[in-house]
Amino acid sequence: MSGFPTDRFALLNYRDELETKKQAAVAAGNNNDAGRLEKEINLVQMTLSKLAMEGLANLAGDLGKLRAELEALRSIALEWPFGDQEAPIDHERSFRSDTLPDNDFEDEGPDKPAPAPKPVPIEKVPKVSEGWSQNYNQLWKNMTISDDWSKKSERICEKIIANQARYAAAVQGTKVPWWFIAVLHSMECSLRFDQHLHNGDPLIGRTKQVPKGRPPASSPPFTWEESARDALEYDRLLRVEDWSLASVMYHWHRYNGINNAYKRNGIPTPYLWSGSQHYRKGKYVADGKFDANAISLQVGAAVLLKALDELGVVKIKGQDPIVGTAETASGSRSTINLPLPGAAFKHIKSELGFHGTLKIGDGGTGTSRTEKDKVRKVQEWLVIAGLHTSIDGDYGHSTEKQIRRFQELNGRAATGILDEETWVRLSNPIRRALAPIDHGASASFEQAILNVARQHIAQKPEEVGGNNKGPWTRLYMEGKQGSAQKWCAGFVCFTVAQAMRDLDERLPFKRQVGVDQLVEDAKSTGRFIRGSDLTTPAKRRSVLREGMLFVVRRTSTDWTHVGIVANINDDDFDTLEGNTDNAGGVDGANAKVGNRAYKRKDFIRLI
Repeated sequence: MSGFPTDRFALLNYRDELETKKQAAVAAGNNNDAGRLEKEINLVQMTLSKLAMEGLANLAGDLGKLRAELEALRSIALEWPFGDQEAPIDHERSFRSDTLPDNDFEDEGPDKPAPAPKPVPIEKVPKVSEGWSQNYNQLWKNMTISDDWSKKSERICEKIIANQARYAAAVQGTKVPWWFIAVLHSMECSLRFDQHLHNGDPLIGRTKQVPKGRPPASSPPFTWEESARDALEYDRLLRVEDWSLASVMYHWHRYNGINNAYKRNGIPTPYLWSGSQHYRKGKYVADGKFDANAISLQVGAAVLLKALDELGVVKIKGQDPIVGTAETASGSRSTINLPLPGAAFKHIKSELGFHGTLKIGDGGTGTSRTEKDKVRKVQEWLVIAGLHTSIDGDYGHSTEKQIRRFQELNGRAATGILDEETWVRLSNPIRRALAPIDHGASASFEQAILNVARQHIAQKPEEVGGNNKGPWTRLYMEGKQGSAQKWCAGFVCFTVAQAMRDLDERLPFKRQVGVDQLVEDAKSTGRFIRGSDLTTPAKRRSVLREGMLFVVRRTSTDWTHVGIVANINDDDFDTLEGNTDNAGGVDGANAKVGNRAYKRKDFIRLI
């Protein structure tokens, strides 16, 4: 920590200096330095806030203690939410008033008097008032968020997406949306699953902070799901039916409390608005202890909701109920809104699309061919997932049982019914293969193709249901399948097309599904390289490049297989190829990393 300022004015100057350096790094295209400087700026801002919160400026003489605290802050800034680590166990918490009456939720608006305390029937469902509805909608409409806070909220949302299955399981059978409880989890626990959703207390015992003594039933330690369900019941959320924007804001707001110091001092609650221009300072630093100068460093629930909307996790349309997108079940930000432009990708929407709920009895005797095809697709993915069942188009007891097992393995309610989220999880390998890649500003065509091919092979593409059949074959062969659909050229051309999509470039050659046609096109455009001309390792290394294509020559006019050159060695080369097998054959059932000798091989340049 030597050289890190510990005086407030020095910190302000240091922050300005870092900001200038960051702008220069951005202008120069140095994203790594810009990112590092941004983290340091966030650290300085956190330090300034902590000085304001706790009056540490008066303790500047105790440099040892101050430096230790700054070091702890630096660790937090680098690891949460930007690192892969969990939030620290003593993360910032959303404390609340300890004198709120049971009917706090009956408050009529920011300018209305607090309701007179009175008991409330347990069955009463809280509903947002017109006064608060107008307030939430106006603040939402006018909300602005700085780039730094946007990046922080996006990182938290990425972690939320990764745990979607767990949130969905926690609210299974209720009307509470999974994303609603996920945002609460961020506000109360910084997404730690070893703490109570009520208030961030550890699960090893009942809650000690407000609300105290939860859950009242069973005995500790509690599971996170058990505690979460009790929190939803305690806060009267299980019977809520209105999940429009204003209602959602209201239920988050009342979870932390409405008639408190924030309302009395005219402060938009940081529980919703921290990270936006609406909130500046004022915070509960402990239950019942409000500090007018303390500053919340949490990302507020409204700011998180904005990020979830922008990432495509939820859809917000006026005062309609907010809807979560099923694609979020994929567990990754990159697979939620897959870019599928142009002719090369148009067949994928049908392949990955959800065509309706399926259950036992569907696809049976007397049903349509279309329904049987829907069931077959589900059965194909079950087999790919290692849950074997007949691919016969009949959603019978075996298929239902394997769907249950798949759901259990993926942390979902084992209903045995194919719903949209289960379908997304089943077909997730293709979604991951299709995810966009940031290849870097200076990436070549060849490097981008290698990156995409490796991403596909990591998902273990394979045939299922017969020779050259199954979803992977249809992916590479524009929806076609069957013994005649040898897909090695389809794999190569699709990989190149996806790489060009990422680079926003046009396909450098015409798509072909036949190897001979690829060779003829390469010859006609001067991109064909005869392997017989590459007689020494030196010549091979001088002419060939990783990312080029290789073709297996059977005769001087017939080529039987194509793949991608991954690495050039003296006597052989490593490959990325589809429609092959462990023995390096052609018309195999998999896409794999391989190795081949130079004998009877020719090569094709991309451009």
